[in-house]
Amino acid sequence: MKRLLLCMLVGLVGCQAEKPSPKAQPTPGPATLSVVSGPAEHLLFRYRDAEGGFASATTIDEIPAAARAAVQVVDLSKSPAERRANAQVQVFDLSDSGANGIFAGRFVPRAELESVLAATAAEKKVAQPKVTMYSAAWCGVCKKARSFMTREGIAFVEKDIEKDKSAARELRNKAKQAGVSANGVPVFDIGGRIFSGFDPNTITKAARGG
Repeated sequence: MKRLLLCMLVGLVGCQAEKPSPKAQPTPGPATLSVVSGPAEHLLFRYRDAEGGFASATTIDEIPAAARAAVQVVDLSKSPAERRANAQVQVFDLSDSGANGIFAGRFVPRAELESVLAATAAEKKVAQPKVTMYSAAWCGVCKKARSFMTREGIAFVEKDIEKDKSAARELRNKAKQAGVSANGVPVFDIGGRIFSGFDPNTITKAARGG
């Protein structure tokens, strides 16, 4: 999967008629994250893993698709004092950058980070359709598909059509009804839709209800 390289674009807004006191802090505005062509080793992504704990990544590709709806993004090029790390954090929805290639983010109080990540992820969660992969032990592409879906958090049932004759008959019937070739494996049944061959984007989109 193509490595995404990113940079942080954080806007600060606020206008005052009088000079602020030394203790005054600027009010943070909307946070955005934009795809760019340069390196972005200074970014750290933190998200809730399947067990409810925190995990870290340095690129979006490393974050399971199921966890991308609510991710804390830390700009390590700034000191904790510069980013007011003791008071606030930035949380982004990295599941969809939109047509302009920019991810939407927001500032939240540090004390509320865990609850915000959990609540946002729950709001974004969509019931996954049932996924069945018809495979064979010798199939290298099936192995790649198995690893991909496991890594992306896509729940699935695997049926070996050579070891299970009923699975082979089941696949033939489904393929015939769908008008899809089932001469090779893998073949996927995703919510009643039949897909022959393994294309990561197609499988991910179908499994996410697309």
